[in-house]
Amino acid sequence: MKRTSAEPDGLSALAAEAGIAEHWTDARQRPQRVAPETLRALLAAMDLPAETSRDIADSRQRLAEQAADALPPMLVTRCNARTPLPKTARGPYRILCESGHILNGHIQAGADGIPFLVAPDEPGYHRLLLTSAQATLAVAPREAPSLADLTGAASPRCWGLAAQVYSLRQDARADMPRTHGFGDFGALRELAVAAAEQGADMLAISPVHAMYAAQPERSSPYSPSNRLFLNVLYADPAPVLGQDALQRALAGVAPAALTALDGLARIDWPAAAAIRLQALRSLHAEFATHGGVSERARYAKFCTERGQALRDHAIFEALHAAQRAPGGSIPAWQRWPAALRDPASSQVKRFAEDHALDVDFHQFAQWLAAESLAAAHAAGREAGMRLGLLADLAVGASPDGSHAWSRQADLMRGMSVGAPPDIYNPLGQYWGLTAFSPRALHTQGYAAFIDMLRAVLAHTGGVRIDHILGMARLWLVPEGASPADGAYLRYPLDDMLALISLEAWRHRACAIGENLGTVPEGFDDRLKDNGVLGMNVLWFMRQAPDAQPGPDAPAGFTTPAEWPRNAVAMTTTHDLPTLRGWWDERDIDWRVKLGLLGADDSEESLRAGRALDRELLSRALDPSLATPPAEAPVPALLQFVSSSPCPLMLIPMEDVAGVLDQPNLPGTIDTHPNWCQRLPLGIHATFADPATQARLDAARAGRRQS
Repeated sequence: MKRTSAEPDGLSALAAEAGIAEHWTDARQRPQRVAPETLRALLAAMDLPAETSRDIADSRQRLAEQAADALPPMLVTRCNARTPLPKTARGPYRILCESGHILNGHIQAGADGIPFLVAPDEPGYHRLLLTSAQATLAVAPREAPSLADLTGAASPRCWGLAAQVYSLRQDARADMPRTHGFGDFGALRELAVAAAEQGADMLAISPVHAMYAAQPERSSPYSPSNRLFLNVLYADPAPVLGQDALQRALAGVAPAALTALDGLARIDWPAAAAIRLQALRSLHAEFATHGGVSERARYAKFCTERGQALRDHAIFEALHAAQRAPGGSIPAWQRWPAALRDPASSQVKRFAEDHALDVDFHQFAQWLAAESLAAAHAAGREAGMRLGLLADLAVGASPDGSHAWSRQADLMRGMSVGAPPDIYNPLGQYWGLTAFSPRALHTQGYAAFIDMLRAVLAHTGGVRIDHILGMARLWLVPEGASPADGAYLRYPLDDMLALISLEAWRHRACAIGENLGTVPEGFDDRLKDNGVLGMNVLWFMRQAPDAQPGPDAPAGFTTPAEWPRNAVAMTTTHDLPTLRGWWDERDIDWRVKLGLLGADDSEESLRAGRALDRELLSRALDPSLATPPAEAPVPALLQFVSSSPCPLMLIPMEDVAGVLDQPNLPGTIDTHPNWCQRLPLGIHATFADPATQARLDAARAGRRQS
């Protein structure tokens, strides 16, 4: 964005104090400067007006007062750590620990004059009482549990699978009534047991956050409605309510229709979801009159524990469906009647009362989803998986979703998460996702962030945090602007990493962060210090990782022995080519077909670069190879990655099954088959395939290497 208007006095200073980077360096090491319009838009989203010099002075004064004087709702610290307090803090203090211990002390002053106390040697959320104020004292352990802690192995060499839940196929069984058309938590349970039988320690899954029951065609798991809840289409009712109940719910559905949906290579989301929701509503109607005592008690407990947040989400789902226009479209909640945009309004309350049965249905569906996800995790652990399921936490949620409607004060309104232009995405990226407001996190005691961590860890053995770089700085783009016209906003990384460590410790789970892209200096060390694993992805493990691969910069592939140890080893991710796809240039085919080439790219240069890369990778696999093999050497590539010293290796099911296309092609919505491709075979048939076993044998052999 060009700097088209004069900068008011103090705008740069206010931006810096609010955590906005006015100056930054792009992926090609060129200096960039953010335009005043972008600075003002970001500041306005944090309730810091900056239109005039007077606005700026007032906003700076508010920031200064907040930083110096007030005790925040939550202080985040570490065990035994010296913990700074506001300058006005004086006198005695008392800490009421979660365990019941009571610690008394007196506030000290450092050489710099800043008051402080020493945190207790006990992780947890404690209550800090000062003479005139009180706050939550969140005391984190030194780091999140390591894989050594969780497995009991001194030098673990774990391995696991990674699956897109919707892509899974269950083998047909006459004794197991089920819906069809896409994978669900029943298929996930089956895969977890099968993976454990293959010796896998973990099963990583795509995000399973709540979507839109009224708009199942909105299928991107990385653009959810609410990260506090689950996608109810994945609910597997049979383990919760019994096979007979599910059989009755499906009585009106023609078996041929189910079989046809299940035979598709790509999911027909509207058709499959309609059958799934019809079955869930039938189950709800029966449960209301004939539910068992134990099930009713568990459901009541679930509703009580999830509280108002669950009710708000259920009301949103009912309201959202009720806003459907005659043509079938549903407007974003920002365009609903004014009274319905406020979840606390009397009109919303009246709507919920008038549609109580529908609201209860959405709560019931969430309960079924939660219980069946927990059953999948438990089944994997019982079958021998040492770590169980690994959840995936999306970086943001949709601005027209349930969370944005029900917790509006949490977010940076009018901003989208994205990424600046870089070598692999020369046009930049606009993800259309919300972001937490760092000011709101601070003033609300990190409640939204903690709630989200607890939700994603509730029924899993760990979490992969998408785009964890955003916890240091997040590229935010004003609504309507191009991705290049955004800016980096700083977040409280130390506090957020400490809270991740604390919640992982409380749930006895591991934490993994997607640290791909333009990584700030020292960031990976911060992850390591907090016990958070990064990600080593084959395609990026180059001897010169910042160089453009191709004829002009032939950066060889790093041998696995040299890969960073504080990371998970992976062949690829959902946004990158599969092993076969990369070798066969499938991603380049798509980029050429869809016009996704950058200004400095051409088809010829991309294909020439890939040809050289195949030579370099072949040479890394086997220095004696004169020419690369014609077909992707998938087993050799899996063993190559698996032989790294990383404590965990994850194999995408697409590579296990030898699939050509990647699940998602960034920069596309409807032009590439994103989030709808199914695996070619059922779970048991996949593992019975000799080609699958050859690939897994190679991966297991790599894990056995010293």
